[in-house]
Amino acid sequence: YTPYQAEIAQGRLEALLNFQTMVMDLSGMEVANASLLDEGTAAAEGMAMLFAARPRAQAKEGRNRFLVDAAVFPQTLSVMRTRAAHLAIDLQVVTREAMLSVAAEGDVFGCLVQYPDADGEVEDLTAMTSGMADLGVRTVFATDLMAMLLLKS
Repeated sequence: YTPYQAEIAQGRLEALLNFQTMVMDLSGMEVANASLLDEGTAAAEGMAMLFAARPRAQAKEGRNRFLVDAAVFPQTLSVMRTRAAHLAIDLQVVTREAMLSVAAEGDVFGCLVQYPDADGEVEDLTAMTSGMADLGVRTVFATDLMAMLLLKS
């Protein structure tokens, strides 16, 4: 038996849905996207999605700054810079320690954090992410799925 194209497409969609559901379970996040090819593209898409989904009040305020963890992989940062330039997003690379104070300046709509970071460092990000949420700043995580099996999500 050779499956026809519609069956193959349905099987692929089902596999993607199952994978996305697993990622949401592992990460504790509300949304996961498995249809992108690499981490850099997924990170840029997350940034673009948050920019497009800004509350109307944030768009009127001119919130167009996106913070990126200084410990992100360089290839991820490169893709994000390219996408940000075309969307008129002010992308700023900052350390994790400075993220909350920079976000408190008021023109930040989102941030990306690498977990574990490019140096393999792992830290509890609960206070930072809840602080960002209190400021109305949404967070995107670039994660290693195998690490998520062992680390706090």
